[in-house]
Amino acid sequence: MIINKSSTSLNIIGVEKADLGDIQAALKFFTEAIKLNPNETSAYFNRATLLVKIGGIQEERADFKNARRLSS
Repeated sequence: MIINKSSTSLNIIGVEKADLGDIQAALKFFTEAIKLNPNETSAYFNRATLLVKIGGIQEERADFKNARRLSS
């Protein structure tokens, strides 16, 4: 089995995990996507959105700032 470990595929898996309600797994996939590609705007935005839900205010602000900076 070949596993595609691109930042985009990890971000998509994170979205799928979030949709299933597995917030912690989703956060891990978004974080891994960002590590692989620090310019993955949607991974920052997706992670920030989940952090808002669980009360990660400081982390969420940094992610939203990064997403905004990268999308400009």
